[in-house]
Amino acid sequence: MDLKSVLNTIGDAEFDFIKDLIYKQSGIFLAPHKKVMVQSRLNTRLRTLSIPSYEEYCQKLKKDPKFASEEMQELINRLTTNKTDFFRENHHFDFLKNDFFPKLEEEHKLSSNKTLRIWCSASSTGEEPYSLAITAYDYFQHKAGWNIKITASDIDTAVLKTAGEGIYKSERLDPVSDALKSKHFNRISKGDQIFYEAKPHLKSLLEFKQINLLNYPFPIKDKVDIIFCRNVVIYFDKQTQKTLFQNFAEQLKPLGYLILGHSETMFGISDRYKFLGHTVYQKKD
Repeated sequence: MDLKSVLNTIGDAEFDFIKDLIYKQSGIFLAPHKKVMVQSRLNTRLRTLSIPSYEEYCQKLKKDPKFASEEMQELINRLTTNKTDFFRENHHFDFLKNDFFPKLEEEHKLSSNKTLRIWCSASSTGEEPYSLAITAYDYFQHKAGWNIKITASDIDTAVLKTAGEGIYKSERLDPVSDALKSKHFNRISKGDQIFYEAKPHLKSLLEFKQINLLNYPFPIKDKVDIIFCRNVVIYFDKQTQKTLFQNFAEQLKPLGYLILGHSETMFGISDRYKFLGHTVYQKKD
C-alpha cells in the first residue's frame, strides 16, 4: 500500500461522524471550519495505522468495538488544543498573591486546619499548574502550618505525561524571571540544548490526573478554594458550559473562585457566580 494515499481529503460524512463522536466524548464542539484542522491532525495517525482512507477509519470506529475503545483516547489527544505558557494572563496570578491568598490567610489566622486547594482543570503540558505552584510556594513558604495541594488535570493523556515530568526547553521559560528560574528549576544540558526541570518542592504540591470535564462527579476528594478553567469553555457549546459551571459550583467551597480565560464569559449562562472583573468569578453564598 502507498501510504501517501492517506493524505486524501476527509469527506463531509466522515467529518460529521468524528465531530459528533468528539462532542459526545469530550464536549468539544468542532465547527465546520475546523474540517481542515481535523484532516491535518489525523493524517499522520491514519498513516501510522496503515489505514488508507477516512472512510475506512470511521468504519473501524463504528464497527470494531476493540479498536474504537483503544483509539478514542488517541483521537481526543490529537484533536484537543494545548496552547499554553508560563504565567499566561499574568493578572490572574497577581489576583492570587495580592487578593486571594492574603484573604485566605486572614480567614485562617486562628485555625489549626490551614488548607489551600486549587484545581487546574486544563493543565495541558503543565505550564499553568507549575505557575500556580510557584505563586503559592512563594507566598506561603515562610508561613507555618499550611497544607497546599494543586490538582492538575486534562483529558489529554499525552500532555499530562509531559506535565508530570516537568521538563521544559529553555525558551518555554522565557516568561519566567532568572530569579524564579534559579529558585524553582534545575538547569539541564543535553548536547547543545538547555532544559529546565521543576524542582521537587514544586512537584510535591502537584497531583496530575486525567479528568474528563463531562464526567461528574469529578474524581477530586476535597472541595476546592479556586478552579482555573482558562481557554477551555470556548470549545464547548452553551448547554455544556452551563452544566460545567453548575458542576464547578458544587466542587467549590462556599465563596470559592472560578477563573476563566480572557475571551470567555458566564454572561447569560450561569447565575451561580458574581463577576469580580478580569474573568474572575466568585461563587455566590
